[in-house]
Amino acid sequence: MNNVTALATLAAAGTAFAQSTATISGSISVGVMDTGAAGATAAVSTLGGGANAINIVTVEDLGGGLRGGFDSQMRFNAATGDRNSSGTGAALLHGANVYLSGGFGTVRMGKIIEANNCAFDPWACTGGAGFAAGAPGTISTLIAAQTIANSVSYATPTVNGFSGSYHTSVSARTNERSVMSLNYGKGPLSAQYLQSKNSVNIAGDVAGAASITDVAGQGTSVGASYNFGVARLSAVNAKTENAAGATTADITAVTASMPMGAYTLLAGYAKDKKRAATADTKLAIGANYALSKRTTLGADLFKQEQVGGSTGFVVRARHNF
Repeated sequence: MNNVTALATLAAAGTAFAQSTATISGSISVGVMDTGAAGATAAVSTLGGGANAINIVTVEDLGGGLRGGFDSQMRFNAATGDRNSSGTGAALLHGANVYLSGGFGTVRMGKIIEANNCAFDPWACTGGAGFAAGAPGTISTLIAAQTIANSVSYATPTVNGFSGSYHTSVSARTNERSVMSLNYGKGPLSAQYLQSKNSVNIAGDVAGAASITDVAGQGTSVGASYNFGVARLSAVNAKTENAAGATTADITAVTASMPMGAYTLLAGYAKDKKRAATADTKLAIGANYALSKRTTLGADLFKQEQVGGSTGFVVRARHNF
């Protein structure tokens, strides 16, 4: 009888273990880029933060519709192989948190990657021509998309296309960092309101880096996109304010992507009302060619007056796994 009980217990344990999974995924995005800045030369460059990352995620079925696990991301510089993870001290992981999800939504605790407005950039938050995280010195509509250490977050379930999230640090800061996102996505239409408050919750990537700059401030973004079938058009406005409440950036961008078989054409225009007339616009065009579902080649041209008199370019490759 004891043997039967032991076997039954072992079988039950085996069933429980079978309900727990671990997944490794990621991507690499790298290219030869000239930023267009005065005196710049072409060089192999890493393109984007989250576009160069390894993700390790575990999921365990807890029964009753509940799931829990570990969510992490390691970011790296594709040109050098060095780590590129924002966080406190010598960051090993860009994100590392425990989560619990169910019909109520998802709760996380630990080091959590912020929500962002990259969905309205056809370059998807990659460097170079991108409007949400382009070449250094160019206009960027990016709000949030950093990481918050010592934090908790809550994301609602999606109901009739609507969803939301709130994310904040819980630490000794005077001005805790927080990010709120309200979203809609159903059929061809998607829209988002995104707000970040106070300085980013990072302190560099090496031991001995400067401590977090704990200052007040705010960023807001309103964006929408519509898929017409032949093309997806997007528009986004991003504003930032300093501790005194003065607007430091007011950027409006209009972008488009047009699939044509294995090719996708990309284009965008942005204007910052707070910059001088000689440095307030960015224009970019590009093309992707899908070699497969996972591997894409691309090339872009982009120009912003601020970075110099020449046009920047990048020839790039991306692989997802």
